[in-house]
Amino acid sequence: MSRQKSKWKKFACMALSVCLIGVCAACTPGGNDMGDDNEQGQTDGTEDTTPATWDTQKEGQLLTRPQVSDETKRELLCDLNFSQGFKVTLFHSNSSNGQIAGTLDYEGNAAGEAPVWTMAQWGCTHDMASDATFTREGSVLTYEDDGKLLSFDATKAGYITLGIKGSEEYTRDEDGNIRERTDSTENWPHILIEQTINYDISSEAEHLYMEVNYEITRCESLVNRDLYPLNPDLNAAQFQWFITLTDTDETSESFGQSMWFGFSMFDTRAEGGTPSGLASYDGGKEDSTGLFIYMPSLSQVAANAEATNSSVTLPSAVIGQERSVKIDILPWLKQALKTARQYGALTGASVEHLRIGSTNIGWELPGNFDAEVVISGMNIYEVF
Repeated sequence: MSRQKSKWKKFACMALSVCLIGVCAACTPGGNDMGDDNEQGQTDGTEDTTPATWDTQKEGQLLTRPQVSDETKRELLCDLNFSQGFKVTLFHSNSSNGQIAGTLDYEGNAAGEAPVWTMAQWGCTHDMASDATFTREGSVLTYEDDGKLLSFDATKAGYITLGIKGSEEYTRDEDGNIRERTDSTENWPHILIEQTINYDISSEAEHLYMEVNYEITRCESLVNRDLYPLNPDLNAAQFQWFITLTDTDETSESFGQSMWFGFSMFDTRAEGGTPSGLASYDGGKEDSTGLFIYMPSLSQVAANAEATNSSVTLPSAVIGQERSVKIDILPWLKQALKTARQYGALTGASVEHLRIGSTNIGWELPGNFDAEVVISGMNIYEVF
């Protein structure tokens, strides 16, 4: 898809249906911050009869990590330990009409509330809902089909592994070879975790953070490059995080219009460095959303870290090294709207009247790669 003058920055498209999936009504106040991990067990040989809590649970029905909401901090994401299960999408966002392929309920051990998370498998050929094998080892729960992996630790906040194999999710060529994507209109495989937020940004918030710790543990291509040379205009693997923003000002000329805001942490075309930013419309394939996309480069964020109360580990697009991103997005939302207006999008919007509709994070494979990321913590929250 053409999202800016450089052709290869085509691939930030996300499935707009994330805006329709999940609700946050199941969240409860109180709890711990990102990354809490307390172990259960006695060391004196006596039996521990203390009831399990969300951060010590090892068996049975899962317990939900409470959402933090007090006078100093308000979390926008619900069920950060993924206790309530996942809805699973169909393969094509436009034709799904909101229907789902099924639910991951941990063999009946999901917490009692309905899932607020969705696992999107757009463009895939293996169905996580029907084909996956489920295993549990204490607090670690895993689903894996022939092309995808979803594994998380229910005693930690925002701790999840997402893996996807393009070598399995792309169909083979007529000779049975692992092929590359060569048609710009062909859909590509995704594994994303998504949640509807529907939260109006608070005018009292001093900061609004998107925070994630991650490590890319694998990213390789099994394609025979003698048969299918790599084309940077078409082929890549990307690990990205997005939110949707909607203008809620009824007096605005762009009332009700939406856009994407996010950032790319890993892109095979920037491996060893940091992916570039992006400002363009989403397009180029059948299930594109057509919305405007604004993505600051993490290099830009790092260069303005002190002024924007942010921190980034650079370079971000590396394999086998832990990285962290903590962005106060309020200053960047002002820049996003300024840029959007230049493209004719959200022309009457202001940060004071923006609603965060939904979020998604994970892999897109517009190229045939096998990739995996361990997210050791993630959160979206306001600070007052």
